[in-house]
Amino acid sequence: MNEEEIDTIIGDDIVFKGSLRFSHSLQIKGQFKGTIESNGKLMVSETGNVEADIIVGNLSVDGSIKGNIEAQEKVQMGKAAIVTGDVKTPLLEIQIGAKFSGNCIM
Repeated sequence: MNEEEIDTIIGDDIVFKGSLRFSHSLQIKGQFKGTIESNGKLMVSETGNVEADIIVGNLSVDGSIKGNIEAQEKVQMGKAAIVTGDVKTPLLEIQIGAKFSGNCIM
């Protein structure tokens, strides 16, 4: 997904704490701590650092996530991804180079 298709971007200079809900698509380039809930698509870029329990439709990670993840459709971890926590999803894709520490339920 390219940046024209992304509804909202949390920039790399942003630090956000709290509960976050969105409908369509969100890209996190900065820091986020709290909870995330959506039926849409969440993208964590290489500069993104997330500490949250996450419930989303789709998740694409190239940055860092610490927390439990539940995706209704798919979780995709890019080669630079660092994910620490349990993942529940029907489809999991992990590229060579990604680091995943946790349990997976499919």
